[in-house]
Amino acid sequence: MLAGVGGQTTAAYAAAGFAASTLIVLAGGHVGTARFTTPLTDWFDLLTRSGYRPGGSPAPGLLLVAGIAVLVLLWLRLARRPHRAVSTEGRVWAIAGAWALPFVVGPPLLSSDVYTYGAQGMLVDRGLDPYSVGPSALGGVPAVAAVDPTWRSVTSPYGPLATWFQHFAVVLGGGPLGAVIVFRLVAVAAVVAIGLLAADLAGTHRIAALTLIVLNPLVLLYVVSAAHLEGLLGALLLGALVAVRRGNSTLGIVLACAAGAVKAPALIAVVAIIVWQRRRPGHQAWRDTARDSAVAVAACAGLTMLVPHGWGWAPALNTPALGYTPAAPSSLIGDLCKVIVPWAPFDDLAAAGRTVALVAAGCIVAYLIATSQRRSLEATVGLGLLAVALLGPVIYPWYALWGVLCLAPIARGRTRELLVLGCAIESVAALSGMPRLAADLVAVGLAIGIGLVIASSGELRTLLPNAASGRGLRGGESTRLTSTSSWR
Repeated sequence: MLAGVGGQTTAAYAAAGFAASTLIVLAGGHVGTARFTTPLTDWFDLLTRSGYRPGGSPAPGLLLVAGIAVLVLLWLRLARRPHRAVSTEGRVWAIAGAWALPFVVGPPLLSSDVYTYGAQGMLVDRGLDPYSVGPSALGGVPAVAAVDPTWRSVTSPYGPLATWFQHFAVVLGGGPLGAVIVFRLVAVAAVVAIGLLAADLAGTHRIAALTLIVLNPLVLLYVVSAAHLEGLLGALLLGALVAVRRGNSTLGIVLACAAGAVKAPALIAVVAIIVWQRRRPGHQAWRDTARDSAVAVAACAGLTMLVPHGWGWAPALNTPALGYTPAAPSSLIGDLCKVIVPWAPFDDLAAAGRTVALVAAGCIVAYLIATSQRRSLEATVGLGLLAVALLGPVIYPWYALWGVLCLAPIARGRTRELLVLGCAIESVAALSGMPRLAADLVAVGLAIGIGLVIASSGELRTLLPNAASGRGLRGGESTRLTSTSSWR
């Protein structure tokens, strides 16, 4: 039980967040996920099969925005500085449970990717290759109707471990709807595992790490509710970082390879671990590198054997690039090129912007790995994954979690503020349930409002210089601390 003034404050925040999450679920169910899809079920009458259509009432969309905004503001109050509502780990978990409960029992919101996972699992179950055909190869079945039309004829970009997991969920769940439930349960378990692993990495800052992760609206919306594979990916990445921190580099490399077999960007962690381990001079360093490289090759080879055509995902890695997100830095670079060469066709401008952004991401990752001895392993992996997420051909809110989950345990002071600001903005970056222009304007307005909330304390102006200098990201690789009283 929660007793005393602190306990009452915890209960108040838990109740307020529960109410906001419930509003999000109720409104989001009327909004739906993607247009021109038919959900597998009405989910206890919470999900409207028609969803939002142009010209429809914007009321559900506005209520959805209001719920997300309230949840973000509650999180900002708890995550930015010490608060008695989260003065113990137990209180953090209690609030997390209350905030997450509506998302656990509600329908998948804000993204229909989980239905794509189920359809791809059905392809494997029927002896088809998801790396050669898209979900439409299943025919006119409900599982295909639930998939976003954009991805119905597109091959899978996910690694062999993800494909095996998709098939496992279909078999265990007995069909596409059961698979969605399995994905949701695994996502919830992954968030718990991520929280525990992050607390282990955080040393004396356990409560701060937990608050930044398990109460994070980005995690609640896109891992718990939408059941994205980022949950499994994050658990494997943090497991790898914990293993290396404890001196078991072999296990760390295997887990990092497993994360890369879910989504390819996580392979950055494999290279980072191998290079970071080269701390011994002379021949010993090269022997360690050769051993670690052999472990990585063997692990990747073994993971490709989980499914037929295990290497088939390599040609499909550009599948996400088939989409287009106007706010992505690569898209903005293309828009800038249009000002310089206005006669160039859209496809050429987009290709130029994406090429520039990818080259920049590659240079950043190469620099981070080459200089990995200057910072903690968590910082190298997290910053590298953030660079790939932000500078990729497209950007979706959940991509930010690749780096955030690695950085959260070791981020301190104003760098932590920058992470909080970024997650808060990404939480409102992909709104639905209203006309596209209106949704973009509302998202921009909310992002500005969040920035003003942070700036009101006079700290925003010092965030970027501190982040650029690396202060707040130098978690000690050998420090083993036990106190849980410190926030920063």
